[in-house]
Amino acid sequence: MRVQATPSRLSPFSQLSLRNDRDRDVAQPPEVLAMVLCDLVITDVESNKKSLIGLFDRVETASLPCVIHELHLYLSLTDGHGRLPVSISCVTAGGDEELFRGQTEVEFTDPLQVVELQFIFPNAHFPHAGEYRFQFLSQGQLLRERKFFVSTPS
Repeated sequence: MRVQATPSRLSPFSQLSLRNDRDRDVAQPPEVLAMVLCDLVITDVESNKKSLIGLFDRVETASLPCVIHELHLYLSLTDGHGRLPVSISCVTAGGDEELFRGQTEVEFTDPLQVVELQFIFPNAHFPHAGEYRFQFLSQGQLLRERKFFVSTPS
């Protein structure tokens, strides 16, 4: 599933509807198998296999602010139940400022299923050198965090 992310604020997610043995609504966040930053994700049309091109966890820039034309974030998830809201946000290292966010819903028809997501952030803007964090959340719960560094030549 491809998600074109834009720098917008989070909107409310729809209600989850998953029933357990006692007919109560329950939700279980998925397990994150992989969370990778890259330049491009290519999906083979015949096999649906993914190729992640240009993996990175840092960027060096000649000037600030740093703008990455198109930043891709690949996720592989499993052990989820039902329809779940998920989001990726990029925040400063202290977590006090959110720079951009992408959100979608994923559906698990079987807990053994592996769901792959690709978030695309056009013109990802990093105002200063230093550490940033990409945070993956489901239902407001932080499931995985990935560090990202911006530096200038010394």
